[in-house]
Formats: sequence, C-alpha cells, structure tokens
Amino acid sequence: MAKKKGKAGKGAAGGKSANAPWKAKLAMISQIVSSYRPQKAGGTYMKETLPELIKQIGYQQKPVAELIKAQECADGKRFSPGAPGERKTRGLAFESWLRKNAPECGLDDTFAFQWEGLSEGSGVVAKKDLKKHARFIRIPRKLMITSTQASQSPIGQALMKDPTFGTMPNLMLAVHLMFESLNPESFYAPYLAALPREFSLPLFFTAEELNEMEGSPSYYDALKIQKQTLRQYVLASKLLGDRGGLAAGLKIPTFTYRDFRWAVGVVMTRQNRIPGQQDPSKSVLALIPGWDFCNFKDGEVATQYNDEVHASESFTMEDVKEGKQIYIYYGKRPNSKLFLFSGFIAEDHKSDYVEVLFSDSDTKSEIAKIRGMMLGARRLLPSLQPFRIDMKGAPSSICLTWCRINRASKAEAGTILKAKTPVIEKLSDENEKLAYSLVKENVQAALKRYPTTIDADRKFLDASKEAEKSGSGLSPNAVLCVRLRLKEKIALEMCIKHAEEVINGAGTAEAKGK
Repeated sequence: MAKKKGKAGKGAAGGKSANAPWKAKLAMISQIVSSYRPQKAGGTYMKETLPELIKQIGYQQKPVAELIKAQECADGKRFSPGAPGERKTRGLAFESWLRKNAPECGLDDTFAFQWEGLSEGSGVVAKKDLKKHARFIRIPRKLMITSTQASQSPIGQALMKDPTFGTMPNLMLAVHLMFESLNPESFYAPYLAALPREFSLPLFFTAEELNEMEGSPSYYDALKIQKQTLRQYVLASKLLGDRGGLAAGLKIPTFTYRDFRWAVGVVMTRQNRIPGQQDPSKSVLALIPGWDFCNFKDGEVATQYNDEVHASESFTMEDVKEGKQIYIYYGKRPNSKLFLFSGFIAEDHKSDYVEVLFSDSDTKSEIAKIRGMMLGARRLLPSLQPFRIDMKGAPSSICLTWCRINRASKAEAGTILKAKTPVIEKLSDENEKLAYSLVKENVQAALKRYPTTIDADRKFLDASKEAEKSGSGLSPNAVLCVRLRLKEKIALEMCIKHAEEVINGAGTAEAKGK
C-alpha cells in the first residue's frame, strides 16, 4: 500500500498537493477544529453541551462544504454519480474476484448477489431453497481486511505512535481502507469498488437534516460523530502531511475529506469482530467481503468464526426459498444505534428502546445519603442516570430499581440494605406509586424536549410520501430522522400512560409485562 522512500513523497500535504487551492480551506478548518476546546473542571475535560455541539456543527458546515467543493479536482470521479448499471458492473467484477479467491464461499451454489431491484438497493439472495440454520456463506480470513493489517502496514506503524490513532483500531482500519481504495493495484480493489460511495448515516447529513432530530437522545451522538470525524481527518492530514513527522520516508497518496469520511462510513456500517490470529482470546476488527452485503432482519445471531478452516461462516435464520433474500441479524442494537451506525431504522424491532436521562430533584431527604449508598452498591448514580424504556413503554427493571430506592422510606431502606440482589422488586403499593411518579416526571421531561407532537410527525410522514412522488419535500435523510423521533415519542407516551395507571391504582408493573 505505502512504500518506503528515501525522500518525502508527493503526499497529503507535500509535493504538488502542498500548493493545492484546497490547502487554504483545510488550514482554515484546522483552525476551526482547534478552537473547539472543551472546558476543564480541575484536570478533567467537561462533556460538551448539546447547544455547544449544535453551534459547532452549524459553524463548520459552510467551510466543510467549501473544502469538499475545492477538493473535487483531487477526488477525481470517485464520488461522481455512476452511470446506469455501473453498480451492477462493479458488483459482477467483485463476484469474479470472490470466485477466484474463495471458491468454497458458496457463491453460485447457496447464494448469489442481487445488485439492484431490492428495497435496500442490493443484497444477498438464495441460489436454491435453504432450510433454517443452513450454512450459506463462508469467507476465508485471507480475504478479510483487519485492524491488525492496518496497524502493521507502513502507514499504520507510523500512526500507531500517535495517542489518538494508536488507541482506536476502528480509526486505524478506516485509514487503511482509505489508502487501499486509493491504490488501483490493491488486492482488494474489486471489493472496494463494489462498496457504496454514499451512506444514509448521520455522518453524511447536513446540519438542517440533523435538526430534525431535535429532542432525540441520538441528536447529541450524531453531532458528536460529525465533529469527531472532521477532527480526525484534520489530524490525519497533519500527521501524514508533515515531511519530518511520523510519515517521514513514506509515499502518501493525496486524500480528501470525502475519501476519509467514506472510509469511516464503510467501517461504521460493516465492521465485525473475529478472533485475533496471534491471540484468539483477543478480538480484532474485520471487514468481511461478500458477507457484508447481507441486509438486516430481526432474528438471531447466526454468524461465527470457524477456527478449523480459518473462515467466517453464516447460517440462515429461517427457511429461505430460491431467489428470496437472505438476511442476517446485527445483534441487540436499538434503532438509535442502527440509525447512527448503519443508516436505517427497523420496523417492529424486538431489541428497540429509548434511552432517557433520569434525575431526582428530591436530594434534601433525610435519608438521601442512605439512598445514595444503596444506589452506589448497585453501581447507579443518584442523578443523571440513563435508563431504557422499551417500545411498549415499559421501564427497565434497573430503572424501576433506581426509582424505588429514590422513593424508599426509612423502613423500606432497611429492607433494601438487607437485599443482596441488584434488582429491587416492588416494596409496597405506596412506594410503587411514588416510583412511577418519578418515572412519569422524567419521561415527561424527555418528551417535552421534542419540538413536535406525535400527530404532527405522522401527518408530516404522510405528506412526505405524497411529496416524494412529485420530487418535493424533505430529503430521505430528514425523513429518516422524523421516523426515529416518532418511534421514540410513541414509546415515551406509552410509558407515561402506564405510569399514570400505576399511580391511579389501575395497573401494575407486572401487568405491563404480560
């Protein structure tokens, strides 16, 4: 990928590209990024507030757009809209590569790729009828791109000396992937060419599109991802563009922000963990060509690494008819995580939940210290503690434990102190009502942070479907944000309704679970 060279090459900030017009834009963005200095409390950096992040992302949006525009000459045609059928052409080239290098992978026997025509765009379909738990794909380790390869490459070895890159294998993998994609002679070129060039990830959203997430717990995370990715690009450009720095003696290809962001998007959406080659007890990150074109469906984890054949194998979660799509399950991730790191939202998702930050204003109680001790014994904070609310509106058992402890009387505190279990069940009718009042108080506060109502969101989505037919309305990214916030608000309203039932004596936590 990168070769040792006696003199510094014409790289990211050296040689001919050193005087490129976009270098001035990058320098300005570097100054903007450097100005984002979180406040310190003692020797610890304080977490940035949501308003601070919103301001930062809004401020950097125009300079980033100008940088991307200025870098178009360096991007070449890598991000140009493809001609009709180009994705399929690249997909077929990838298939030939896979047949040649992994003849036992199952291609043309148990599965085939469909490069267009699916609701998800592309995917994997059954080549014949497959029974549940039938192995349909086997990808050997030699075809994978791993974080180990990334850290052991010439550029990787240089970046490992930096404290940021050296502690982030996912970032190392992204940089390695980026340079492989810029190398037309890369062994992985057919695979990399078949990958999407754009993603429906919040990382790629505009500030206006992200504004549709206002009120959502994921809003902060989406903004943070955008900020961190830009900061990491600036850092990579600096480290690899310094002739006398870490990259001294390496030939570094010119890379742009879109190159870097694309590679981060690929790793976000496709990374998986496999056992380390030297130490199987420690996992490494890997991209698994072919398998990573499978789309998501609720089910069971049916992918494993087979040490005997040094390959990743995946099995069907259900019977699949010939020509029908084969899905895989990504694990227990809520829609908020699928949205942030995979770029979609699953309907009727069994692992979905909303995370709400709970606090308690009753800190002057005479037994507040005892409550704090009981919470601490369960590794819970007395305030600003996040808890899960499932999509039926039920608080998690640990959430109810926190609320019950925070509303316990002296006598009930004695019962809790004697308990050895992490979860505290119902203590009394009175405590249960007080606990659910605390649930209601916090969930109502979370719901008020959304600027729109459930009815307004539903009407908006209905209108957006009609507008889509005429080519008007919000972008698909913005619609995705609205769909996420709607699901969250419905769950929160259901939680409030159930809490009121318990408070009024018309329902119980046990009844909710039935």
